[in-house]
Order: sequence, then C-alpha cells, then structure tokens
Amino acid sequence: MVAIFVLALFLLLILVDLIVLKIQGKSHPAFEPLLPQFDSLIFDRNSFPVPANIFFSKGHTWLRRNDDGLILIGIDEFGSMALGSLSILNCAAPGEELKRGETIFEGAYGNKTVKFLSPINGKVKSINENILGKKIFNPYETWGVQMYSKDFSNNQRMFLSGKKASNWLKEEYLKLKNFINDHSHKIDLAGVTMFDGGSPSNETISSLVDRSANDFEKEFLSL
Repeated sequence: MVAIFVLALFLLLILVDLIVLKIQGKSHPAFEPLLPQFDSLIFDRNSFPVPANIFFSKGHTWLRRNDDGLILIGIDEFGSMALGSLSILNCAAPGEELKRGETIFEGAYGNKTVKFLSPINGKVKSINENILGKKIFNPYETWGVQMYSKDFSNNQRMFLSGKKASNWLKEEYLKLKNFINDHSHKIDLAGVTMFDGGSPSNETISSLVDRSANDFEKEFLSL
C-alpha cells in the first residue's frame, strides 16, 4: 500500500512539473529527443598526432616544404573535422598571387560555407583537383595547393610544429568546447558526452556551426 502511495505521489509530481513547464513554453529533459548515435567522434582529446615534417598555421591550415622548394598547403585535422561534413568547393587558382590572409580554400558543409586563409605570401603553382567537392579523410596526406613562396623560410617562426603544435591543438579543442557551450541553445544535449569526459560528435558541431558560421571563422580560422 505504501509503495502504491509513493508511486502515485511520484507520478503526481511529474505531472505537475510537466504542466508548469508547458505553461512556461518549455519541455521536460526526460522527453527531449536523444542525440543520434554516430560511428565516430570528432576528437579524442588525449590524442593529437602531429606529423614531424609539417608546420601549422593558426588559421588551421598546414604547410610542408618539398625538396623542390614548393610549399604544399592543406587543411589540418581540426579544421577538416570540426565542421563535420566539410568538403572543398574552391581553391585559389594556378598563377594567382596570394597575400597572407587572403582566401586560399573555400569549404562547404550543408548549405553553409567557410573560408580558410593563406598562411603565406606566394604564387599558386598548382591545385589538387582531386579534393574538389569531396570530404577530407586524410588531412595530412591531402594537400590542396602548391605555392612558390620567397618568405616561407624567414617566417617559419609564425608557425607551429612538434610539441608546440600539439599543445596548441589541445587548447583549440578546449576553446571549441567553450564555443559550443556559448552558442548552443541546448547546452545539456550538446555537451552530453563533451563535459562527461567524452567528445562532441561531428554532427553536433556541424549543426551548431551551421547557425554560427561567422563566429566560427573569427574564432578559429583567423590568422
């Protein structure tokens, strides 16, 4: 009898709670749709592999100098994965003279676009047409542009490599968490794995950035 009374009281409290939330125009967390399950998570915060022969720009592009002196430039793992379903729409054209800070790649996810900036001054020799319209699955093996640059060697101090690059990526990951927290109207859902020691999913961040593309560019893709 006591058990039935306790159950009835519990159900009554839930009913009252639902009525109050409905009056306030809210919904009860227990009845919110669950986040869909995804095959892969965007980050493993304990693992930030950094290739030894690559330099990183703070605009989330990477650079590697070939033996012939040409500079290969691509989008780093953070930049290609943080947007979930990023694919490359356009690259700077062969023969184009670029200044540091001008657009070198234009990426798309859903119906939104973001711009990645050239980390150096130089002239585009060629582009990798195989990446156009496709997702980037192996970011450090997938270059987008080859450039001639006279000032790369003198400006290497502007870039990050090795342990410094790894530490910077960790900081970017934490900054991304804060970005999600600040921009999501469903913080509990967006952070369900993030703040419990897990990782945000590609789709969660993609849908978030879809509403905050300009802020994402300013926060993560500026030089």
